[in-house]
Amino acid sequence: MDTMIRRGRESDLPALRDILNHYILNTIVTFEMVEMSLENRKTWFTQFREDGRYQLMVAEKSNEVVGYAASLRFHQRPAYAPSVMTSIYIHPNYLGQGIGEKVYSALLENLKAESEAHRAYGLVVLPNAGSVRLHEKLGFKQAGLLSEGGYKFGKFHDVRIYEHRLN
Repeated sequence: MDTMIRRGRESDLPALRDILNHYILNTIVTFEMVEMSLENRKTWFTQFREDGRYQLMVAEKSNEVVGYAASLRFHQRPAYAPSVMTSIYIHPNYLGQGIGEKVYSALLENLKAESEAHRAYGLVVLPNAGSVRLHEKLGFKQAGLLSEGGYKFGKFHDVRIYEHRLN
């Protein structure tokens, strides 16, 4: 069955939480360290709209939520408002099927239509060849490197910053 890409809805939150918690507990791809609760995800969900800078797109396959891409506030300072941080997570059983490209592309296309969104930034904890390939395929350019920018699982990890020019 084909993958359907749609706007996220509150009923998706348990699945989105479970996908993210897998990465929190088992990988370095996120620097979150504590599992997310459903209440946390409900609060997180309140920032998203169908238009504007902050959007949530969900990938669904056979009526199962299998991944998501989101645009979030980049920084607290007001001058950064036209910039967003992007985030993408795919259920580990569905990696390598092109779902990430579909859901991330949908998010970027929506953001390009928003006059208030100027730049999208993605942070990739290294090594992560799949995420590097995805960002570069979707037109992100390397913007910098945070050398040993984070510490997880007893090690320091480099973080590459990617930039996508939306308009």
